Amino acid sequence: MGLYLVVARGTDTGASVALEPDERLLGRGRDADLVLLDPRVSRKHLRVSLEGDAARVRACEGAGDFLLEGRPTRDALVAVGATLVVGNTALVLLRKTEGADAAPLHGTEVGTLLTGVAADVRGLAASMALVDALDAAEDEAAIGAALDEWARVHVGATGGALLTGDAIDGTLREESTRARRVVERAGGTAGSLLLLAPAHALDLAWIAVTCANAPTVTDTQRRLVAIAGRLVASTLARVRSLRRSEEDGELFRRASMGSARSFLGDSAAAREVARLVSRLASSDTVVLLEGETGTGKTFLARLVHESGVRAKAPFRVINCAAIPEALIESELFGHEKGAFTGATASRAGVLEAAGRGTVLLDEIGEMPLASQAKLLRVLEERRFERVGSNRHVALEARVLAATNRDLAAMAQRGEFRQDLYFRIAVVKLRVPALRERGDDLVLLAARILSDLTPSAGRRIEGFSQEALDAIRRYPWPGNVRELRNAIERAIVVGDGLQIERADLPDTVIGAVPPQPDDESMVRLPARLDWIEGRAIAAALRATGGNQRRAAVLLGINRVTLHRKLRAGE
Repeated sequence: MGLYLVVARGTDTGASVALEPDERLLGRGRDADLVLLDPRVSRKHLRVSLEGDAARVRACEGAGDFLLEGRPTRDALVAVGATLVVGNTALVLLRKTEGADAAPLHGTEVGTLLTGVAADVRGLAASMALVDALDAAEDEAAIGAALDEWARVHVGATGGALLTGDAIDGTLREESTRARRVVERAGGTAGSLLLLAPAHALDLAWIAVTCANAPTVTDTQRRLVAIAGRLVASTLARVRSLRRSEEDGELFRRASMGSARSFLGDSAAAREVARLVSRLASSDTVVLLEGETGTGKTFLARLVHESGVRAKAPFRVINCAAIPEALIESELFGHEKGAFTGATASRAGVLEAAGRGTVLLDEIGEMPLASQAKLLRVLEERRFERVGSNRHVALEARVLAATNRDLAAMAQRGEFRQDLYFRIAVVKLRVPALRERGDDLVLLAARILSDLTPSAGRRIEGFSQEALDAIRRYPWPGNVRELRNAIERAIVVGDGLQIERADLPDTVIGAVPPQPDDESMVRLPARLDWIEGRAIAAALRATGGNQRRAAVLLGINRVTLHRKLRAGE
């Protein structure tokens, strides 16, 4: 006759492992002798071996405790018929009788055995019910509500509550540091009893369960309250850790993007953009963000996302110019295993992974025409299929698009689908270039310096007047991105209390203000072609003759600039 450890309740109900003197490993890893597909179980959780007519069970290093007959432990001798709980899984130690089939027991058979074997079937079921309820809790209020409902249904109590902080009186505070036990006190109602248990591993957190008839409170109820204290402690730790992670993530996000949760600036262009953000955030309409490279189109898209009802859902950005044409559809829609060479596993695309969040299609003007047609169909039908699948997936995310190119002109030339342009340009928002925003330049420089200073490793009080003058003179063809890079460089190379002119890049230092006879000056009356020629000459001077950057400054593409230059020769 041999001993078997059988899963009595959980994802793997009915699975079993025969015990031997050599240790057997239980856990979520594939190399375990009994694999438990329970997310609360570690990859290596328990080591079990025969020891006489019982089983020696030990928790692996780094794994959590297990419950044996309702009590937490890490090393125990388990007798035949005893029940132990690890994560959301309950296991029972059974003896195989002679002549019995060695195959694992089915769930129904194990459930029948459990009724006669477990020391406290009701307690086990109640503990599992609390685990399930706490799994869905996302904050302390939800934990308290789950605890109250559980106490009423499974403990026979009149209510339950979570006590933290000031809700714990002075006496309980003293006991929490001295003894870890269930405390019994007279309840607020005559004849009632209050069972109080500390949330282990957490300071000053208790659970309170009120029982209506004090004389009839059982050990089972006391034991359930003690177990609940430990389960609640684990959930509280998870919730608080998640909250801290979200706060830390917000700090990192601010450090990388700027802490202003608005489009900073007092210029007319900046005020107009800020005015439109709230209107765009309250709508699900597709928005096309237009503007030069580095003006902050991605920042503005995130601001629209965070200002609306989708703020807590994911925000995803896909750069259409950075993805090879053969992979763009897989990135957008996802793919199934074997859909193409290298597709070794199924994968959700960005439209699916975003859920009910927001997807920004950056540099959409670079998307291949074939993919544009499929994107148009998705936007029209609000559904799509993964590559290699015919199963429809609903599009729940909001779609925004951004470009630094003239899509209308591209559509007329056949370089961009006209029907897609009309679909994504329902609302167009032009993000102004930095040179169009006047004194916003100084505000932005100060904000960027404020964001970067905490990681500078030295004290920085601001910009010298000479540095500000140089920043004002430079045309910033790379806009806010170039400004941020220049300030970051100045922080690294400088060593004073202020950012000095010499700390800035040479291109910024070498910029000179326009003179009265400068080519960038326009005096009326003047012919339009003459003004256009002056603008082109000024742009080429500002970019050192770089036609691509000059075209960006002028808001046209390089081919158009080249044609105008040849026409003026």
